[in-house]
Order: sequence, then C-alpha cells, then structure tokens
Amino acid sequence: MSLASHESFYRDLTPITDFASLAQLSQYTAVPLDWWMILTDIRGSTRAIREGRYKDVNTLGAATIAVARRVLGKLEFPFAFGGDGATLLVPDGHQEQVLASLAGLRDLASVNFGLELRLASVRISELEKLGAHVQVAKFAVSDTCTIAEFRGEGLRLAEEQFKQPGSTLEYRGPGTADPDLRGLSCRWKPFQSRNGVMLTVIIEPRSGTGHDPSVTFERLVKQMDALFPDGMDSANPGLAELRGYRPSATLLREEARFQKPGLSGSRLLRIFEILVAGFLFNRRIPVPVLRQYVRDTPAHCDFRKFDSSLRAVLDCTPEQVRALETLLKQEHESGAIHYGTCQSNEALMTCLVEGLNPGEHLHFIDGSDGGYALAAEQMKLQKTRLLTSRT
Repeated sequence: MSLASHESFYRDLTPITDFASLAQLSQYTAVPLDWWMILTDIRGSTRAIREGRYKDVNTLGAATIAVARRVLGKLEFPFAFGGDGATLLVPDGHQEQVLASLAGLRDLASVNFGLELRLASVRISELEKLGAHVQVAKFAVSDTCTIAEFRGEGLRLAEEQFKQPGSTLEYRGPGTADPDLRGLSCRWKPFQSRNGVMLTVIIEPRSGTGHDPSVTFERLVKQMDALFPDGMDSANPGLAELRGYRPSATLLREEARFQKPGLSGSRLLRIFEILVAGFLFNRRIPVPVLRQYVRDTPAHCDFRKFDSSLRAVLDCTPEQVRALETLLKQEHESGAIHYGTCQSNEALMTCLVEGLNPGEHLHFIDGSDGGYALAAEQMKLQKTRLLTSRT
C-alpha cells in the first residue's frame, strides 16, 4: 500500500450511523501498522480537579487535539478526548512534528497553568507484536459530523505502559514552536441538567473472565438505551439550552494563558472575536449562521463513545441513575465489566471550531466537577479492591 493510501486510511472509512452496532468488533478496521499512537495525559489531574481546576484540566486535554489538528491541516486522523488527555492516531512521517508542537503546549501548561502535561508515542506495529490490536471506526454523529471510535487492547496496553514510572514511551523532547490553538474554544456556560443529574460513566470489559466484550457492550448499549424514553440520544447533555457565553473578562483572562505576552495580531483578532461573539450570542442577535450553529450543536456533541471502553455523559433523572448503577453493579459482579461513575449537576462543553457551518465544529462533553477523570479514578479503585480480595 502506498504512503498516500496510508494517509487516507481514516478519511476513506465509511461512516457508521447506528451507535449500537459499534459494539460489534466487525464494524472496526485495523489501523495501518506504520501509523503511530500519541497519548497525552495531565499528571495529577485528580488532585487538580479536587482543587476545583477541572476546567483547566478539561481545556488542556482538548487543547492537545486542537494542536494536532493545526499541525496536520486537512489530513483526517482519528482522535478521542478523555477529559484529562487524549488519544491520537497519526500516519508515519507526521508524528515528530505533532509531538514537537505538543511539547510546546506542554511547556505552556507548565508555565501558565502549573500543570504537567505528559506526552507519549508508540508505533502500532510495536503493539501488534505484543498481540495488542488497535481498530478504529468512524461514527456519524450527524449528517455532516463524524467522530472516531476505538477498539482493541492496544489502547489499554499503551496507556498502562505510559503511566509506569520511567516509561520508555514518554516523549521528553523540546518544543520547537509555540502551539497553534486556533479553533479551540471553551466559552459557553456549563449545561445545567434538565433531569436532575449529569452522570459520567466509563465501562471497561474485564479480561480473563470468559465474557466476550462485543457481546457485553452490545447488551449494555441496548439496556442503557431502554432506560431512556427515546434512547440515549434523548440523554444528550447538549440538548439543554445554551446559556450563553461566560463573562468576557473571564474569557479574556483565560485566553491570555494560551498566548505569549504582548499584543500580536492573532491575539488581537482572538480578543475581538471573543467580544463580538459574546455580544451576539448573549443578546441572541438573530444572525442566521449563528442560529444554525446553535441548532446544530447537540448533534455535534461527543457525549458517548468507544475508546476500548464505553464512555458517556448522560442527562438522567435520579431514578435512571439508580437503575443504571444497579445494572452496572450486576454486570461487574457477573465478571463482565469494571466501571466508574461521577455525578454532577452540570456538563462542560469544550469546542473545536473551524467554522460555524454544519460539520465545521465538534463539541467535547464532560461532566463538571471531574467527570471522566473521577469516574476513571473510581474504576481504578474498583480494580484495586478486586485484586486485593484475591490475595
């Protein structure tokens, strides 16, 4: 296969429209062996979140995707947002440039945020040698917007190796340029739950227990759909009313932390954009393209996804939360899954906006007060308790 066809691998995948079918491994395609997996993670994110800095953690996690998108330009590549970091798959020959730009973001995170952003990379062929596969599918969240879905043990193995002390996967090279964060936007007020609880959930299949992950995931998706009158689509946090932009003074202070000191042309343009957009959205000025953008936003939200685990942020009633917790506990006790949850009153939305037209914007959803990071921490404790009980 030629280099050009390798680079077009993800672009050429046929989008899947039925989320439930993504539980089936047959819907996924193996990632080319010469591609690279890049992982980003904020060390100490749980502590930072407990200190009330979940917005900083969330924004930097999404910023790693924004930086990679600017480096790769029009080249389509799969990525997944994990709350306090991200997983990126990039073609061979592009990984060094992406890592160097991410290292610039790592330096900025240290100086301006006081947070340690860690980077790692591993070639897909190296994971395959260990019997850890990586497959990807393209899910159509709307007629014009798609997101990547992942399956395979490769993601979990890479994450485990990355988080080991002195990991050989970690990238410690210097940043070669200031990170280009055009397109990153975190301006909307959090979504208030319409039903009472924003529930963040992570569900991971357990290995060595005789349960088929595809069967488990397919069963769980159907059972979770049945908890909501119109399926999980009706639990999309993005269906809540957009409450307008946060205060301009707050946004300008946050913007300064993503820019070098001084007033460059690009910074002045961003300031102007924040002020104008805030005025138009908060005053609900009837500009057609803005009204279309608001209408499209729910369908452009990644509120549920597969990245070797099933992740979702769902707007639930207290009764639905209890029913889902009971279901997950039963599945865990049967040996099928590990899981973690986090409850809050709101959901955060972090945006990648290339334009206001359909298909030009994507919105990452996470529960406030910790969301995915705290759900992952709960799942980690669950695993630890299980191991302790066996010894």
